[in-house]
Amino acid sequence: MSETDRRLKDQLNANQAKRERMCLEILSVQQDYTDLLPRLPKGGPDGGRDIQGFHRGELFFGAVGFVNDATDTDEHRSQIQRKFGDDLDNALKPKEDKPIPKGFVFLTNVGLTPTIIADLQRAAYGRGISHCEIFDRERLRIILDSNRGYATRFRYLDISLNDAEQKDFFSAWADGITTLIGAGIKGIDQTTKKIQFLLESQLLLDHLVTVVKLDAPLWDVCKGEFFFQTMLSLRVHAQGLMGFYFGGGTDKIVETPEEQKNRQREWSENSQYNFGFSWIIPDTEQHLPYKEGKLEHPKGDAEDRMEHIKTAGSHGMLDVQQDVLRFTMLSEPFLDRFQPTCKLLELERSMVLFDCSKEIAEHISEIKIFGGGYELLKLGRGEFRLENGSFDRLTVPREGKHEADSHEWITIRPSGLNSAFSMELMHTTPKRYDWN
Repeated sequence: MSETDRRLKDQLNANQAKRERMCLEILSVQQDYTDLLPRLPKGGPDGGRDIQGFHRGELFFGAVGFVNDATDTDEHRSQIQRKFGDDLDNALKPKEDKPIPKGFVFLTNVGLTPTIIADLQRAAYGRGISHCEIFDRERLRIILDSNRGYATRFRYLDISLNDAEQKDFFSAWADGITTLIGAGIKGIDQTTKKIQFLLESQLLLDHLVTVVKLDAPLWDVCKGEFFFQTMLSLRVHAQGLMGFYFGGGTDKIVETPEEQKNRQREWSENSQYNFGFSWIIPDTEQHLPYKEGKLEHPKGDAEDRMEHIKTAGSHGMLDVQQDVLRFTMLSEPFLDRFQPTCKLLELERSMVLFDCSKEIAEHISEIKIFGGGYELLKLGRGEFRLENGSFDRLTVPREGKHEADSHEWITIRPSGLNSAFSMELMHTTPKRYDWN
């Protein structure tokens, strides 16, 4: 007699709750049994269904018929036969709140003969049951002594795995265990990243950067002559701030790459300008610093309720051999903040559009926006389309030399039906990226 067989007889004496849980776990590793649920495992009238679930999509009830100190005598076998009949009667008894099962499963720690099992199944089929399965002690033992049942056997019968069983178990389940562990670690990691993002999303933005990747060097694309603008509109204003317009363009081209190379200097004499305009509601908190003094309003006039105020600008060297353009809005504070800003979270579902000169539009392979240390928007070439734009859409600063006839102008919109891109920050956690 095996140790499993012996312990099935008496290990769980008078412990009906553990008996039912063990039997439920045994059924869970059998094919075709799904959605298994215990039914009053701590005692009480259960209507002939210690377990309920589905077998190949059809409802079944399961009953557990264990006896204390089980033997295979006629007395115990007769007791189990009566128990089977009583539980089957209860399972099939019509009740308003109880559906009629199509299947009936019986599990017992008494050893039954093939004739007894066949008689019991015949009785169930005669009552309209379409599926009847009986697990006696020998069948339970076979399952518990297989790699499908080792864990259940250890948990309920306190039988450890020997060396051969350990090799068998890990040979069968090693890949699954590794996958589960990996999924658990990944889930913890994703939760941690989400919490970190939610915490940092409450901070004010110090930087907002648009990065444009071209499929060729700028000189090959347009001889260095370009203009690009990002328009970002908040869904709800942040203390009066409605959004940003920022970008840059060519200031002057005075030498070719060959001429720069012949000079044998690393830096170029070509230059570009960068700009940033803040879209602010007059007389709001973020508008107050700009209420007096000479302001640049490229859009609208004194009648406009919304004011576009230049809040950033710079000049710098232009490397015409680069294939990446970067445009920055906002700046880190020093004693005070010198530009209107908003919290990272306030960019949620903000609307974004891009306008640029046609020469570079046709060579853009990717556009990204970074802010607060996160990649907020990433667009591949298949995710945007080019349509005819207008110079009137641009916010070119006074020092910008671009005019309506400087280029053909292009507006970049989503390739789908939407008219603007959207920053969706809550449904997925943005990738953290420490921008330098």
